[in-house]
Amino acid sequence: MSLKTFERRWDFLAAVLLSVLAYPLLTTCKPVSRSLQLCATQALRGEDVPQRIVTTQDDTYTDARLGEKIHFSAYSSLSNTLVIDLAHLNYVHVSEDHSTAKVGAGIRLGALYTALSAYDTTWVGGICPTVGLTGLLGAGGFNMQMRALGISSDHVLSAQVVTADGETLTASPSSNPNLFWAIRGGGGGTYGVITELELRLTKLPRSAMVAISWNDTESRFATAKRFLEWAPRQPKEFTSQINVLKTTVQVLGWYLGSTKKELQALIDDSGLLQIGQPESQVSGDCSTDNSRIFGVVTNECLPDEKVDASILNVIPEPFSQYENFLQFTYEENPLSTTRPTAEPWARFRRLSKSFFVQKDNLLDDDTLREIVGRIAQLDEASEIWAEWHAWNISATGDNAFAWREQAYAHLEFQAHGSNDSTTQAGYEKWFADLESYLRPTVGYVSLL
Repeated sequence: MSLKTFERRWDFLAAVLLSVLAYPLLTTCKPVSRSLQLCATQALRGEDVPQRIVTTQDDTYTDARLGEKIHFSAYSSLSNTLVIDLAHLNYVHVSEDHSTAKVGAGIRLGALYTALSAYDTTWVGGICPTVGLTGLLGAGGFNMQMRALGISSDHVLSAQVVTADGETLTASPSSNPNLFWAIRGGGGGTYGVITELELRLTKLPRSAMVAISWNDTESRFATAKRFLEWAPRQPKEFTSQINVLKTTVQVLGWYLGSTKKELQALIDDSGLLQIGQPESQVSGDCSTDNSRIFGVVTNECLPDEKVDASILNVIPEPFSQYENFLQFTYEENPLSTTRPTAEPWARFRRLSKSFFVQKDNLLDDDTLREIVGRIAQLDEASEIWAEWHAWNISATGDNAFAWREQAYAHLEFQAHGSNDSTTQAGYEKWFADLESYLRPTVGYVSLL
């Protein structure tokens, strides 16, 4: 990180901290001794205000504060706090020339892509349909086109942000530029409440896709080793991931704007097909919708009329009921009435840990072998999943995401938790041990 970037980030963080300390609640709620519930009631407008406020007395309270996955650190369910759900700020207003769109900041990616497909365009964003737009941008914006086109934060033109003192600001390169810089990659829910985003749209070319699977435990280390040696060094148009599970391994890739023949040549030269007995499928002429559902709904490129992209047409609350807790709902309507609505996504208890591998500090064979071995230690019920992405981004950008220049690969580990306290304790120890082992090797994340 350059000195200029360091100073810019520190100055802005200091300003935000002062603002938060001075205004612990929005100024619509004075004096600050009033309850959060009264504050929210006074701030909201409309005849249905009581339907939009959930308190500890409501049967839907547990459900409403949990979010997508049930995280054991409970980041979204702290006591004596106000959780603001923006999922129904999900409008999409496309410009006449289809080059930009102003969208409600609570929209989920699947709904955004579904709305934009009606205009024969899209936005450079992530794969998972249920991910919220502002959450993606707060973390920078991993996507399957990023090695060529940059992270999602590079494709934001401006934002409307409500700050801690209740003021609504425009954040853009020319208006409050430090705020604009910080909300893109500087952490979610930190600098204000984003209510609207202006996005630069992109019509992506038809592409080629690959899916390779190994169904034997013995191939996992060799495949992971070769993938990490090979994938981040391929043409920038090729973004890929490897999924290392307890007994199997899979590689998925999106070759942006390429043909099946070109991708097949890339795979043939990779060395991956010489490991074990893989099942490989390379397809070409994939539409953007087809590419986004590849590896989840299908492993081939289909004729456009046969592509079922309903998984993208999510409602504001796209998840299933959690255990026996009554589910909170409010005007759960999809943006498209011509596509089938996506089935609810299952919620689950989740443990996770992420690491960046840097270009000047690659993993050695012993470390990688140890990691792969640890994945095999957890039981089947954990559904342990290591999802590792090739980075090495070529596109430049000016935002708060700190890893653009140095990131070579991103390693994510996640598992399903357990209601059994002994089993859960074992899972938590596994993740704590992974942190203690791997973090000193790859390096610690800087706070600034």
